[in-house]
Amino acid sequence: MDPTADMAAFRQAVRSGEPVVGGWVSIGHPAVAEITGAAGYDFVTIDTEHAANSIETVENLVRAVDAAGDAIPIVRPPTADPVAIKRLLDTGVGGIMVPRVDSAETAASVVEATRYPPAGVRGTAASRASGYGRTFPTYLEWADDALTRIIQIETEAAVAAAGDIAGVEGVDALFVGPTDLSAALDVHLDFEADDFRAAVGTVIDAAADENVPVGVFATDPDRIDDWLAMGFDFAIVGFDATFLVERNETMRSAFERAAATDDGT
Repeated sequence: MDPTADMAAFRQAVRSGEPVVGGWVSIGHPAVAEITGAAGYDFVTIDTEHAANSIETVENLVRAVDAAGDAIPIVRPPTADPVAIKRLLDTGVGGIMVPRVDSAETAASVVEATRYPPAGVRGTAASRASGYGRTFPTYLEWADDALTRIIQIETEAAVAAAGDIAGVEGVDALFVGPTDLSAALDVHLDFEADDFRAAVGTVIDAAADENVPVGVFATDPDRIDDWLAMGFDFAIVGFDATFLVERNETMRSAFERAAATDDGT
């Protein structure tokens, strides 16, 4: 049996525009990844751009997601660097989500970094991705077609080039990080700003012309309807650190209110 069948099925779901939903792991403990992986998401993205996660940590987080259920582990490398991409793919992830890609040329180099020769430049070696060699021949045969390649649009240059980026063969989806894009447009965190919404519309329209879906990072439940109404096809809605921050705030505040009432104050 093809060990990458689940990965390929996820890629097809993304490419066909199905409303897949993902979680996010930035905390480098396998328990966090396991809890997230068991939450019913279609995929879980593990961050190495802004999170302090080493390659060893990523591999253990991928193991935890795999053990928890059916979610496909995706990893975000720190850059479009082919060496970083190679090492992360070898941990056994189902795909990558690459930040700050501003041109079709960079997007093409990302795709090339994920493919084995002769189609690409990915180094060939047995690793966890191929069962430490047990499924190496099969993995080599199927991996290029099974991995999902998501490109992040986060700058004005990327917005302008969105159509060309989406048109790169092998790019499966674009992804808008609202925080970074709003900052690049000098409307920090103002997702109602005309410039921000116009940029999002440009990206979605350009991607639609290439039949490529677009995802968004959507951690505010009150905004999800709006994101979908803008035309986004899928989303990452979970963020481990935010959940901890917000739930701790909620419970501490609830206690303080109850204690104040009990004191008669």
